[in-house]
Parts: sequence; C-alpha cells; structure tokens
Amino acid sequence: MRKSLIILVCMCTLTVMYAVKPVTIQGKLTFARSGVVRVYVYQDRISYQKKQIQQASVDENGNFTLQLQLQETTPVEIAYNNTYGSLIAEPEHAYNIHITTDSALIGRIDADMSGNYLQIKFVHPDTSELNHKIWRFNRYYNYFLDNYADALLQGMEPATYDSLLQLLKTRFPDVYIPTDYYSAYVHYRYADLDLLFYSKEKEKVYQQYLSGEYVHYNNIAYMDFFHHFFENHIYGASKYISISTLHEDINKKRNYYKLFDDMGADPLLVNEIIREMVIIMGLGELYGNEEFSNYNIVHLLQQLKAYTKFEEHKIMAENMIVACTALQTGSKAPDFCLRDVYNNEVHLHDFKGKYVYLHMFATYSASTIREMLILKDMYQQYKDSLEVVSVMLDFEYSKLYHFVSEFQDFDWTFLHCNGDFSFIDAYKAYALPLGVLIDSEGKIVSYPAKSLSGGLLVQIYTIFPALGEKIRR
Repeated sequence: MRKSLIILVCMCTLTVMYAVKPVTIQGKLTFARSGVVRVYVYQDRISYQKKQIQQASVDENGNFTLQLQLQETTPVEIAYNNTYGSLIAEPEHAYNIHITTDSALIGRIDADMSGNYLQIKFVHPDTSELNHKIWRFNRYYNYFLDNYADALLQGMEPATYDSLLQLLKTRFPDVYIPTDYYSAYVHYRYADLDLLFYSKEKEKVYQQYLSGEYVHYNNIAYMDFFHHFFENHIYGASKYISISTLHEDINKKRNYYKLFDDMGADPLLVNEIIREMVIIMGLGELYGNEEFSNYNIVHLLQQLKAYTKFEEHKIMAENMIVACTALQTGSKAPDFCLRDVYNNEVHLHDFKGKYVYLHMFATYSASTIREMLILKDMYQQYKDSLEVVSVMLDFEYSKLYHFVSEFQDFDWTFLHCNGDFSFIDAYKAYALPLGVLIDSEGKIVSYPAKSLSGGLLVQIYTIFPALGEKIRR
C-alpha cells in the first residue's frame, strides 16, 4: 500500500511539472490597424522545423492579445505578415509589449529575407525579467566578440584570453544551474568562446560542457553551441569515423544499430543522448550528398524514430525527415485551399489528372508581372494539358480583384493567399519569383522550377516529353 502511494505521489508530481501553463502576451503594433499576429515555436533545434501555435486578430488601434499554453520556458517568434521578432516566454507570465518595424517592408513577402524584423519593447521594463537579463548579457557579449573574435581564432596567449574572459565574467558570472534558463544560457555562450579559442582541443571543451547528462533541448545558447561543436562531425571532422564506415553503414547495411555502434567509437559520442542527436544532425547534413543514398538516409531516420529511447529524438528524427524530403522531386505537393476572385474555394487536388505550373507573384514585384506576358503565350500554347495557377502573395485580398480586372487577357486560374501562412510556409514562398511544376498525380517534379525567362519551356519539354511532343505537333 505504501509503495503504491509513493508511486501515485511521484506520478502526480510529474504531472504538475509537465502540465501546460498559461502565458499572456498583450501588445500594440504601431504600424498596423488590422491583420493577424501569429506565434511560432521551433519543434526542435536540430532540424529547425517551426510550427505555428497561436494567432490573434489585430484591432483598429493595433492592439492584440495572445494566449499561449507552455510547459517550460520557451523561445517564441511573433510574426506579422512575413516579418518576425522574438522573445523568451516563461510559463505563468504576462507580457505587455509594443512592436515597431520598417513599415515600407512590412507588406512584402520577402520582408524577412530583406532583413526586416519586429522590434519588441516591453512597456514596463523589469531588470530582473529573463528577456531583459539576456538582452543585457548579449549586448556585452556581442561587443566582446566584435573586438576579440579574430584574435581568438588566430591564437592569442592563454593568459590573455583568461584575463579578457574574466572581465566579462566579473560582470556576468558563470554560475551554472542546469534548471535555470538564464544561467544555462550564459554558461553555453561562454562555451562558444572556449570552442573558438580551444578549437584544436575539442576534448577539453567536451569534458567541460557536454560530458554531463543534462541536455538543454530548448535553450538557444546550448543548442547553438551544440551545432557549432558537432557541425559536419560524422563526415570528416571526427578522426574516429571513417568515410568508408559511413558508406558501409548508410549505403550498404542501412542498419541504425550498426551506425549507432560505429559512432560510439568516437570518445566525443560516448554519451548515447549526444550520439543520437549528432546522428540525426549528421544524416540531415548528408542528405543531398551524391556519395550517399537519400533513400537510405530517410530509412535510417525512420529506424531511429522507431527505436530511440528518447521522446525528444523521435520528434527530431521525424522533423529531419520532413526537412530533408519536403518539396523534393517525387514528394507529394502540399495541398491548399485558396480563394479565387469570385471567392470560390480552390484546392490543388481539383487539378488532379493535369500537369500544373504553380506560379507565385506579387504586384510589387515587377519581374513577376513581366514574366506573365511570357506565361500568357505559354498558357495559350498548351492549356489543354498544363494548368497554370497563379497565387497572389500581396497581403490585401482586394488587390487580386483589381489585378484581374486590369489584365483580363490573363485568363488562367488566379488565387489569393489571403493571409494563409500555412500555404506560404508549406511552399517556402519567401522570395519571388517562385514557380513549381507538379505532375498529374500531384507530385512535385521541379521545385523551384526555372523562371519563365530562364528556360521554363525547355524544362517542361525535358520533364514532360509526352507533353512537349504534343505541343511540337
């Protein structure tokens, strides 16, 4: 009876520890009077696959309120249109923020790639709050890097390095508490400095920062350090893992247990948790390398997902498969549900049985508009066999109506993304021009397809010889 009671108490304690807890983010967009604010998190920081977890409408005064449910301290990205800002959210905390940005870029689909970002300021700054403490540390840390990174790489005297580092640590002590996000963050930023200075003594850095059992899956600094430490580790960086072993394990045996055992010959991969993370990361790095079978790499990731003892690694392996295979030739094209100028719903599967050229454009992109003159002739040439679908990525739905009214001789299918970021994210439509060729079974043939002015017709003839023959006749 006593033993059963102890087990019940432990189960209840774990339930409380891992229960989701509320987070409130109230804010004001100084540049917006409508629209939607979205929140993203990284599903893991090995594959860097993101997912949207919440969204909220922006009122006529630019105000919004987001309600999140989080299990632990979590870095989140706040997005408006295709511009992003970040903060670290703690469970059971409320945040009041003002957001500014470059309003000239906020309406562009390529805003993020153009360097635009949301500047987040706290209405009532608190010097003891996690974001403020990390921001303050980063300001001094980045100053240190700006001034001394080159000298660290070129090899300064150890005594000089220790003295300089001590100046930083005097202001920001390295008091490592694994369960405290801030102290772990500072600790692993210092780890990155040590990795720069002791780049030829990685075993020393490993013993100090990675030999323990505690893995900070959700800590930005830890995972940045992990990536820097193990980048290309299984393919060339490790003297204990030969290329011939990789060829054998991946191309011939494609057996996860053998790969796992062989990686264990490396003293830096003795820890099984670290080893599996490096294998997931390494297989992702090798995908697309002509020396290795992409099919076998995916198979090994599937085996790892099935056999791993660590739940976090199942998620990593699954996400890495998605990261490797999404939008690849032969993969299923993401379906969508978008609206045309008459507000009718249109799905990709509506065109099953036809080849599809999916074409993204925006009215502010002069090159995509010019290409439509070529697209017009191409469509007239073989519209019986190839469906053309143009998706407008301007954020205002009304622009589609005006565009179609102005260019009435463009008589193929026009749709609008209408703030559907699931479509934008699925097709990674973050820069223009962008086109996708899809076969009659809904599978991707070419992503990105060649531009209309850069050889699309030749590509179509090459990929779809029967279609090209039909057109030539």
